Amino acid sequence: MTKISTIFQVLTLIALSLYSGALLFIAVAVVNFWQAAQPSMFLSWMNENFFRFPTIMIPLNMVSLLMLIVALATAWKSSPSSRLPLILGLISLFICTITFPIYFAGANAEFLSQTMDLGDISEKIVIWSNWHWFRTGLAILSIVFVSWALLNQGNEVAKA
Repeated sequence: MTKISTIFQVLTLIALSLYSGALLFIAVAVVNFWQAAQPSMFLSWMNENFFRFPTIMIPLNMVSLLMLIVALATAWKSSPSSRLPLILGLISLFICTITFPIYFAGANAEFLSQTMDLGDISEKIVIWSNWHWFRTGLAILSIVFVSWALLNQGNEVAKA
């Protein structure tokens, strides 16, 4: 069972890394582009391109979340020292996930509706960016926790 648990933890790390990498790309490249754009150009860009974000990000998030749940389930009996870091990783990723319905769904809809005053857009992008960095940090924290679990599991195998 330890081998299966290790496989799922490695797969979870891969999924989390892809998700976190996509979040970092948005934070570093896309948000900077938004902040540099004129408000009308930003709204036009959102209207033409934003549909791609949930199409990519929601599956990456859900796969990461499901893989972490499976990694925790497979490690529960075979690797007791991996439980705490996997639980902490799951909590971190769950909080990251619920930022979407708590903030991003409404904020994204507001950008897409194009009903806001153009003078408010730069401030709203800053708020969006702050929330996005928060969830990016949580996703990266999940990577740290899953890595910790994998190291604990490796130590258990070495001791056996």
